[in-house]
Amino acid sequence: MFQPRRGFSCHLAWFMLQTTLYASWLLGLFPFTFDSRRKQLKRSRWLLLYGFILNSLAMCLALSSHLASKQRRKYNAFERNPLLEKIYLQFEVTAFLTISVLLLMNVWKSNTVREIANELLTLEGQVKDLLTPKNCPNFNCFVIKKHVAVIGQLMISIYFCLRQENSYPKILKILCCLPSVGSQLIIMHFHTEIILVYRYVWLVNETLEGSNHLSSSRIRALASLYDRLLKLSELVVASNDLQLILMLTIYLIGNTVQIFFLIVLGVSMNMRYIYLVASPQLILNIWDFWLNIVVCDLAGKCGDQTSKVLKLFTDLEHDDEEVERSVSIWKQSGNELNISLFRQLNEFAWLCTHRKFRFQLCGLFSINYNMGFQMIITSFLYLVYLVQFDFMNL
Repeated sequence: MFQPRRGFSCHLAWFMLQTTLYASWLLGLFPFTFDSRRKQLKRSRWLLLYGFILNSLAMCLALSSHLASKQRRKYNAFERNPLLEKIYLQFEVTAFLTISVLLLMNVWKSNTVREIANELLTLEGQVKDLLTPKNCPNFNCFVIKKHVAVIGQLMISIYFCLRQENSYPKILKILCCLPSVGSQLIIMHFHTEIILVYRYVWLVNETLEGSNHLSSSRIRALASLYDRLLKLSELVVASNDLQLILMLTIYLIGNTVQIFFLIVLGVSMNMRYIYLVASPQLILNIWDFWLNIVVCDLAGKCGDQTSKVLKLFTDLEHDDEEVERSVSIWKQSGNELNISLFRQLNEFAWLCTHRKFRFQLCGLFSINYNMGFQMIITSFLYLVYLVQFDFMNL
């Protein structure tokens, strides 16, 4: 993405994006090669096969390591509370199936991912002269925040993998984290695509607000770019809707189970120190979940801001006849008005009014602040139900 990389945050965000790209290539999650002549990505069957074999072996290794450690040790909390053991086992199965589906869907929808990446590359080459390149603070901020959250998640995963009580060497225990790394990188791809779309829309708004003289051709080009960004955002959501639903479900279940686990350890077994040990992980899980919500809501609000900017140039409440009447009145009053420019602004404004950036999963619900708060409240209610149901064993 073209931008003047000035300042520490810009260089750090750029470095993190490059790290994500190379890590995805290394794990076979981005099975594409770059055609320097056409400046486009093309899918590589060898990289696709390499990624499928590598991640399949990693899933088998992680499963065998987990089963081997499970036979050696059983948590005291499970002996104290059988309900917690049943819920935890169900969560483990759900998490394993979710990661498997994420990795399979990444292979299945690789052509769509290639189409999205090529569209972003095409936009980068075509809009340099159309948009004013500026540093977007939110772009750098959310790229860094997401990477910090993912790094924290990976450190926790590696820590728990190394603590597994089995005869596996440490290198194999670390390799057991590859499925977790892969799932985080797949969600990182979605996060990066959305934040890039947001930055383009933000640049469109900055161009509209900062331009003293807007020509009809430039307004037409901006409207065309806005329409492409709308289609691109719909394609991004359509290619990741199932993966996002599964990941959001895992966050919902995982946070509920973890808090119930802490209640059993802290209240039933009087291990109060566990709150200090596990609180950072719980906070990190909630923060990582919330970043996925915020970035979609941010892009949607930025699209709404475009309509407000265009209202400075034209009034959306006028129909075509009133527009013509306004044009004739302004001509008679001696004001010079470019009719073509006025109509282009009006069409652009109607486009922003009738088509908005709304990220709906399977067409059922939108990813925004309301959905995030509802999921948090739902998680809290399920926790209350568990405590009430199993109150006598606490």
